[in-house]
Amino acid sequence: MKKALKIIVILSITSLVGYWGYTWYCNTASLLGVIHKDADSVIKIGIQDIKETLVLDAITSPKYYYNNASFKTKKKEKDTVEKKGINFTPHNLVLFTVPKVQNTYFSILTIEDNNAFKNQIKEYSKGLHQKIDKEHNIHWLEHKKQHWVCAWSNNKLVVSFGLDNTYQKSKKVFVEVLKEGKVITSKNNKWITTLSKSNSHITFIDTKGKTEIQFKDGKAVLEGSLETNEVNAYPNKVSYDRVPNAALEFYWDGNFNRNKNREQFIASWKNNAFLKKANINVPEIAELTNGFFYAGVNGTTMQTDTIITYGYDDNFNKIEQKSLQEKLVPSIILNLGREKQPLKSYLKEQELLTENNIFKSIPFYHFYVEEDATATCFKTQKLKQSTEQITSSNFMNLFVDFNKAKEVVQIPQVNRFFNLLNSLQISAQQSSNNKVVLKGTIEGKLEKVNILSQVFFGVRQE
Repeated sequence: MKKALKIIVILSITSLVGYWGYTWYCNTASLLGVIHKDADSVIKIGIQDIKETLVLDAITSPKYYYNNASFKTKKKEKDTVEKKGINFTPHNLVLFTVPKVQNTYFSILTIEDNNAFKNQIKEYSKGLHQKIDKEHNIHWLEHKKQHWVCAWSNNKLVVSFGLDNTYQKSKKVFVEVLKEGKVITSKNNKWITTLSKSNSHITFIDTKGKTEIQFKDGKAVLEGSLETNEVNAYPNKVSYDRVPNAALEFYWDGNFNRNKNREQFIASWKNNAFLKKANINVPEIAELTNGFFYAGVNGTTMQTDTIITYGYDDNFNKIEQKSLQEKLVPSIILNLGREKQPLKSYLKEQELLTENNIFKSIPFYHFYVEEDATATCFKTQKLKQSTEQITSSNFMNLFVDFNKAKEVVQIPQVNRFFNLLNSLQISAQQSSNNKVVLKGTIEGKLEKVNILSQVFFGVRQE
């Protein structure tokens, strides 16, 4: 009996060590050949780790999974692609950015079976026209509305996505990966060693630091740190006026007293398409603010819109007809900390305000503009709202109460997600010297079920 027990223990330990060794190998191997040598940021999504976490969660919460999982066998359709030429759920899914292509993420996947891949890509590209870059012998597809592009050769597929993404914009990276093999293959590379050591479900690293997300029972937890270019770049204490019991609240103190902070902000936002369309000159606006921004949403308010229609008079001449319509909108307050020169005067000079001091550049709601010695206020409600002064050690904080937010935001597609969650909070704090600490949590409705499963099954039922 003792001998049999001893054998079972030895086999169990051997199996565990073997499995650990196998997963360690796969974790590292899946990171090689999928990151560009010039990458300046990388995201690792631990697909296998997430699967194992959810399997363990199903064992500990069997009733929840039994009630929500579907056991019906799906009928195979004629156009179903049975054999996959490429695996879209590898051990680790890796995304990266490169400095030469701004605001665009890339992912490299291995083509395991060329013939199967041809059928697979045909299935996924219905309605799109496959093209060939004859100069480099690269096949590619582009979906302009969904902002993704994919390009492939015999053994690799590269996918890119971004708000203004095109094949021409990403072409240089496609060529470097598919034709020149410009990818990281060394286990000793800094990106590889850092990512392979991380046990989190999602890991983001760049040249300044690392941020990790772990999916747990009832919540997702974010932790991270990054280095700033200067010591104490952000304040370690912030005092501000807030809307009590807000459904959504966000503030950020960019500390424009440091010119480098202002310059970095301008460089990041000056080419933003929405701001350009709204005729907002970021460099000029930034010079009239001190870097503090606050947004609060609490409840709703009524606004009156002028509706313009067209009709015909007795002589069949087309005439403009105006009518007033009341609508319910979120009660929003936006505060910008002001510098010595008033921002409101600048907005008037640029003809961005109406005679009634309504900001023209935001078409969805009427924002009434007010100003005092400390801030310029944009708000959807004319009446003065009560505020309270708060002092915090965080220079940035985002908080969302989803139960309140779904009453304010009347968008069915958004509210289906709000119904699954309780709250979101993300904060940033200036730590010692040039270190910033990030913390965050997303809380779901159920404390004993993994947050990913709650969202997945919740969306399916909506």
